[in-house]
Amino acid sequence: MPIKVETGVRGRIDWPFMFAAGGLVIMGTLAILSAASPVPSYASIVRTHVVALVMGTMLFLFGLGFNYQIFEDQAKVVYLGVLLSLLAVLLVGSVHKGHKAWLHLGFFTFQPAELARIAIVLILAAFLDNRARRIRDFSTILMAMAIVAPILMLILKQPDFSTALTFMPIMFGMFFCAGADMLHLLAAAGYAMTTISMPLMYTYLQYHYPNATSGLAHFLLQTSRLGGATAALLVGATLACLAAWRVSVMMRMHAKTVYFVAIPVVLSAGVVTGIFVNRQMKSYQRNRFVAYVAPESDIQGAAYHVRQSQIAIGSGGPWGKGLFNGTQSQLGFLPERHTDFIYAVVGEELGFVGAVTILALYLLMIWRIVCVGRVARDRYGFLVCAGLATMFAFELVLNVGMCLGLMPVAGIPLPLISYGGSSLVITMWSLGIVANIYSRRYALL
Repeated sequence: MPIKVETGVRGRIDWPFMFAAGGLVIMGTLAILSAASPVPSYASIVRTHVVALVMGTMLFLFGLGFNYQIFEDQAKVVYLGVLLSLLAVLLVGSVHKGHKAWLHLGFFTFQPAELARIAIVLILAAFLDNRARRIRDFSTILMAMAIVAPILMLILKQPDFSTALTFMPIMFGMFFCAGADMLHLLAAAGYAMTTISMPLMYTYLQYHYPNATSGLAHFLLQTSRLGGATAALLVGATLACLAAWRVSVMMRMHAKTVYFVAIPVVLSAGVVTGIFVNRQMKSYQRNRFVAYVAPESDIQGAAYHVRQSQIAIGSGGPWGKGLFNGTQSQLGFLPERHTDFIYAVVGEELGFVGAVTILALYLLMIWRIVCVGRVARDRYGFLVCAGLATMFAFELVLNVGMCLGLMPVAGIPLPLISYGGSSLVITMWSLGIVANIYSRRYALL
């Protein structure tokens, strides 16, 4: 039975997706106009947002009308372009708030790291599509990480840890949807989680057990010195795994030896990397962890942002105080109110209804991206949608969780809602690509 194909505008446009994206842009614009109103550079912020909105709309239409498959054919060109732009930042970029992350291009300023987030999805999708027959080989995972590593290193060099943080969930999401071996993914996830947990653990122990001279807390703190205690910990973990393997052999459980070798290796590598990250952390980065693991220790310092955000959201009630009427935002108590903590402004001024509306629109948009991936005409389009859906979901959870005090402060803005010209333009371009994948879901369209 032939498939019925709609060739008109109705068949080419995913209207629920357009509704969700348009609703987020409108709510984001209103929130920025309100949150930034007390800022001295308000006129400049409004002008930048309007220009970015116009450019973003143009790029959305470009992404909608331009065949997305060209990005697979020209993946190497895209990769080289991203590398050159990130290198240009390190050479001639401008510094703002300690980050050398912006390029001045005539009448506007551009942040290449924002482009890198979307480009890495397009590049990885092309690579994984070409390696479809060998997707379950561990070499595929290693090669994909090797592709991402140079871009990631250049972003960390700026340093922009917030943008770099989004790369890992994007990769895991795309690996999973591409059909990678679950054991390989679990090994990589175990390494990543162990690495992240080490700085959190050290920060928690330093603030809750500052004077410990014995016991488990003292022993764990000593491991941060990469000395004998760390070696003993790693050797102990290895011996424990080998003992477990020996027991399984004696009980004839037929367990694979590689699992008992991989577990201590992965955990040991994660511990060492985590200790290294912990030793390299700057004071302002440490304060973000302090605000998460020990918020009561420094209410007026490290935990001030999160505390004011919680007050703003809690004071909004069901209907909010109204736009331009939020006390926390309008009186300047809430820092970074038009960028990282704009969700708190929405919670205060539009209340529970406004906060839930943004969540509903985001979930609708992410769900439609997943649906577009399912009906994509090729594997490349499916993988692009998988990467973008994972990215938006991660940024939503992290930003909202940060504003509520449920996640560490990571400095990740809320796409389409937070102020940021580069972020808005590149995000709308990526949504245009999704719309294009939907419009070309059938070969006849």
